[in-house]
Amino acid sequence: MISSAACNDDPSVAGDRTGNRSHLAWGAGTHACPAQSMALVIAHEAIDQLLDALPEISLAIPAGELTWRPGPLHRLLAALPVHTTGR
Repeated sequence: MISSAACNDDPSVAGDRTGNRSHLAWGAGTHACPAQSMALVIAHEAIDQLLDALPEISLAIPAGELTWRPGPLHRLLAALPVHTTGR
């Protein structure tokens, strides 16, 4: 079964994965995404905007108590309880 659950889960790649392209989020070779730089700028800006809007965000429960939704094609949190001071 094809599944996104296998993404970033190659058992032959262990330890620090920084810079090894093991995720291949943008594809590789001739099939690489032609808009990588634009997508990275958009993603960085979105994260910056989120962190500016919620500057004091923290988990409301210990990370080990987070529950995951079951499913063969995804790995999603059932809920993400957080505390924030807001503005």
